[in-house]
Amino acid sequence: MKNDQSRLVRIDAGPMKNPVPGKPRRPISGDAAFRTVTAFEGNGGKAEAGVWESTAGVFQSNTTGYIEFGYIVEGAARLVDPDGTVHELTVGEAFVMPEGYTGRWEVDQFVKKIYFITRM
Repeated sequence: MKNDQSRLVRIDAGPMKNPVPGKPRRPISGDAAFRTVTAFEGNGGKAEAGVWESTAGVFQSNTTGYIEFGYIVEGAARLVDPDGTVHELTVGEAFVMPEGYTGRWEVDQFVKKIYFITRM
C-alpha cells in the first residue's frame, strides 16, 4: 500500500472492508482470530496505521523493533504486563506498547482497536 503523503488519511472504525485474516503468532489459550485493515503506510514502511480486531483468546504480544499506539473502539480486553500488572482496556481508552513490550492479551469475547505503529 502506498499513500499520497500530502493527503489526510481517515481511518474508518466501522464495519471492515476487505480485512486481512490472521492468527496470533504466540497463542497461549483459546482460538483467537484476527482481522486487520491497514489504512496507511508511510516513511518507507516504517509507519503503519489501521484497524485491528480479535475474537476471544489469550496470546503473547512482542513489540520488539516497533512502538504501538492503540485506541479501543469496540469491545474490551486486558493487557497483562510481564510483572503481572493488569490493564483493563475498554472503549475510549488509549495505550502505548513501548518497543520490546512482551505483555499478554486476554480477550474474553471481542476487541477492536485503531492502531499506529512506528518501526525502529
